[in-house]
Amino acid sequence: MHMETKSPYWVFPTVKRLVTLFYYLVLVALVLFAAMSSLKLLNAQTGPFPLGQGQQPNYVSVPVAWAPPSNKTIVTADEPLLFLTPQKQTGQLQVPIRSIPGLLISILGLVGLVSALWMFLLLRRIFRSVQTDTPFQAAIARQIATMGFLFLGQTAVELLLKLALWHQTRPYFKQITLSNQASLSVDIQLDGPWLLGLILLALAQVYRRGIEIQLENELTV
Repeated sequence: MHMETKSPYWVFPTVKRLVTLFYYLVLVALVLFAAMSSLKLLNAQTGPFPLGQGQQPNYVSVPVAWAPPSNKTIVTADEPLLFLTPQKQTGQLQVPIRSIPGLLISILGLVGLVSALWMFLLLRRIFRSVQTDTPFQAAIARQIATMGFLFLGQTAVELLLKLALWHQTRPYFKQITLSNQASLSVDIQLDGPWLLGLILLALAQVYRRGIEIQLENELTV
């Protein structure tokens, strides 16, 4: 009982500080990423950037995967039967940042960092606005809804960028010959935080209902 009584008083400030910490960490990452991309675009980088070890100067990495087109499941001879499905091999294709795939990869990175920074900014505003005596506020409901739309928008933008990246990298693969007639393709997942966006939109509606109930109780009292 003692811990349950005390927990809200230390949990809330701790989470609030963590949100602020992550906000500034993402902000620093965004500034460094933008600086690195700008240097590469200007051909001003003469060596590996601190966050780009292993990359050629003025190049960016595109995740790729390859596997023989006739992969077959391997079955053991002894009982119980075991099945092994060979997985694709993955790697990094380094392309000039001034190429279309290079620009698309850079934009994808910026979209992810800007979305994360925006999300933590909204979380900071929520933690600053919430009050223990009046937790339901219209501003918080709007911020939760904004986060939901943010995740849905991020998913849509990333989907379009990844489809464009898949199309634009195909000519590059024709210049690369792999053994065993392996097929090469961009290793990207066409997904995004759309499910979290829908959950937040539903949560915003529940929160608005809480505001209505709170107003009804205040009028009743």
